[in-house]
Amino acid sequence: MVDSIRRSRLSQQIVTQICQMIRQQRIQTGERLPPERELAEQLQVSRASLREALRVLEISGIVESRHGGGTYVADFSESTAISPLALVMETSDDAIGDLLEMRIIIEPAVAEKASLRATPAQIDRLDDILRQQRMALQAGEADLFLSLDQAFHRTLATATGNDIALRVLDLIQQLLQDGRRHFIGDPERRMRAYTAHRQILDAVREHDPAGAREAMRRHLETVDRFVAAEHEGDERPRADGRARRGG
Repeated sequence: MVDSIRRSRLSQQIVTQICQMIRQQRIQTGERLPPERELAEQLQVSRASLREALRVLEISGIVESRHGGGTYVADFSESTAISPLALVMETSDDAIGDLLEMRIIIEPAVAEKASLRATPAQIDRLDDILRQQRMALQAGEADLFLSLDQAFHRTLATATGNDIALRVLDLIQQLLQDGRRHFIGDPERRMRAYTAHRQILDAVREHDPAGAREAMRRHLETVDRFVAAEHEGDERPRADGRARRGG
């Protein structure tokens, strides 16, 4: 049914194989995937690696689990625009690096638009999120801080009034969940993130598009540099000169 997978980074390779099967219509929309044990044997991978890959595919909206009924290929015609985009993202050779770079491309523009379109109620909501984030920072509640971090970025995207931008950022946040949790694990990094959020909000409140764009760019480039440094031992040149950070 599929070629055996013997390379490293097994979960990513499994994702790629399943996505290829869907693109080639070897598995049809709405069709049930083979049972976990059978699929793991076909791919010659552990069931743990297979489960990790299926979790990523489900987050991306490419497959869906039905309680007691197995895992099925999602019906893209009935879903949002996320699934085709997720299909591309999940087959990227450097998913983490590409996703972080995509944030730097997209989110400064999101902040810029939010500074022009945010309503007073949305600005108040952003301010309330940061008030709660400050309390989480003081209490050392990292998981709550991360949840509020996501809420801040999502509320900014909502303020643009662009539904597609919101859905794309939702997907990116989901795919980067583990990396974001690692980034804010250090109290000093949480303080830096909070300070950056405050600078972004100040620019949005002042309806300063250039300031909002620049504040967001600085914030995301700080995150990008940290992740690159964390994976320094695994870095290898890309064709475009940017270091790979996935894997």
